[in-house]
Amino acid sequence: MRSRKTGQRVKKLLLFLLVAIFFSSMSGRCTAEEVSWEEAWRIITDKSPSLKATLYAVEVAKASLKLAGAGKRISADLAVTEAMLEGASDSFVGGITLSYSLNLAGKEELEIASARIAYEEALLAYRISQLQLFRNASFAYWNAVAANAALRAAEEEIKKREAFLKDAKLRYEQGVVPQLDVLRAESALAEAKASYASKRAIRENYYAMLKGLAGWTDIEPLKEAFEKVEVPIREQAPNYSGVVERHPSVALQSLKVARNEILVKLAKSGMAPKVSISGTRNLFKEGSSSASSSVEDRWSAQATLSIPLSDGGKTKWSVSQAKAQLNIARAELGKEKAAVMEELFSAWEDYRSALEDFASSKKRLELVAREREISVLRYNEGLSSQLDVLDAQSRYADSLANYINAKKKVLVSYSRLDAAEGRLP
Repeated sequence: MRSRKTGQRVKKLLLFLLVAIFFSSMSGRCTAEEVSWEEAWRIITDKSPSLKATLYAVEVAKASLKLAGAGKRISADLAVTEAMLEGASDSFVGGITLSYSLNLAGKEELEIASARIAYEEALLAYRISQLQLFRNASFAYWNAVAANAALRAAEEEIKKREAFLKDAKLRYEQGVVPQLDVLRAESALAEAKASYASKRAIRENYYAMLKGLAGWTDIEPLKEAFEKVEVPIREQAPNYSGVVERHPSVALQSLKVARNEILVKLAKSGMAPKVSISGTRNLFKEGSSSASSSVEDRWSAQATLSIPLSDGGKTKWSVSQAKAQLNIARAELGKEKAAVMEELFSAWEDYRSALEDFASSKKRLELVAREREISVLRYNEGLSSQLDVLDAQSRYADSLANYINAKKKVLVSYSRLDAAEGRLP
């Protein structure tokens, strides 16, 4: 008996925990922060994991630049030497050595210039990541806004079809219409509910996408964002050549070409002569040999000129490799210019097409809405059949869905156009 009671208590405890987890998750979902597009973009830029990774790359490039600029020509060393005689320590000599070395081809300056360009590349890569994030974020946000509007429209459609079903049942009970009208109304209601479930799944998908872009911050668009946002109108086409020349992607490839040109010079500096000068001063000398040491023994200086004669072809093949990389970078620059131009043309045409589609869908929605009102009035007066009303309702629902989709396309395509021109909000 005791074990049975214990088992029941465990089951009750597990059930209580499941219920608590369910309600906590539901409450967390209900407390999602509703944000405007500007607020969503600010949160996404602060929380985005991909943007943080690119920012870390900028910090690494900055540290590399500092490291390249650190003094490599001058070095100071402190050394202590112990001399052994017949297995025993005989003397200690301690001194400091100052050294200066110079590559006559300017290798150090080339390394600093290469690191500086690499840092500028990292900054541009961060800018490009921002543009890509902006395009993805605007796509997720405005699709979520449109999905939310479509879901509210589906809710209204369900209410209207429920009222229509109620009216059909009442008329059937009064013997005014056949049972077939009730079945048609029930079918129309079931269709509206199925459409609602599908649109709800689509909305949750875009909500999840928006949340992921924001580093899993629980945000969602404002409920009335679709009605409040105005369709952006732009008549002037982009300055294609000007955009291409100043676009971050093209600027990044130009920097890669410049850095590869420096790398070619660096590869050639492998066989350049080197000059090194060193001076050593003995700080102390102890042991059996220290008594015989003179003042001249405490100082020494040395100058060396090194002229490499052969390195086994290493410099030759390094130069060939660097030149090949330079040719690749130049080809990629031309390819990137063409890609930016193509994206800009495509974004502009998509935007203009979306504007035209929006204007026509808006006009059609106004006409179909009026037609629906007339159909319902005629049905209430007994001048039209149920099929006419259901047909008008279906066409209105389709027109409203097309209108919502058209407005969303304008908003998304306009953001894409901004990103193609290298502009951020």
